This record gives sequence, structure tokens and C-alpha cells, in this order.
Amino acid sequence: MSQQGSEQQGESCQGGYKTGTSEKPRADKGLGYFPISDLQFDVVTLVCEKSKALQAYDKYMTDCQSNEELLKIFEEIKSDDKKHIEKLKNFLGNC
Repeated sequence: MSQQGSEQQGESCQGGYKTGTSEKPRADKGLGYFPISDLQFDVVTLVCEKSKALQAYDKYMTDCQSNEELLKIFEEIKSDDKKHIEKLKNFLGNC
């Protein structure tokens, strides 16, 4: 989602809750101030999960050395995930 798209939904990379809305932290969502927004948390979580996947791809590629077609698929997926991680990191750097 583009920065513009997220702003249209009332979300931004500021503060502990969505800015541009009247939404405040509620007791049923937890108490206190949170130093990152829900959007930032989602991006950090995705970077973490994709990083774990990169490690798994190495194992999968070792297991399928005899299957060139599958090996190429895993290499492509791994390359794409690396690119996605970099885009997400750049997004966080702009928050």
C-alpha cells in the first residue's frame, strides 16, 4: 500500500495510534502509550517473518538439489522476498 493509500484510510507512521482520526488507545486494546503505530508494527512483523522465510528457503534449496526446476522456483521466491524486505525497510526508514 502506498503512503497516500494509507493516509486515505486514516493511518500514518506517527505516534502510538492512528493519526488523522479520533481513534485513541482503548482499554480493551491495551493500556498506555505504544511507541509505534499499528501500521509500523505490521511492517516490522512482516520483515521478521520474511527474514525467517529466507532461512527456510536455504534449507528447502538444499533438500531439492536434484530438482533443478524446483530449485529455480525457490531461488526466485527468495530473491523476491529479499526485494520486499528492502522495500519494507525503506518504508520504515521514512516513518
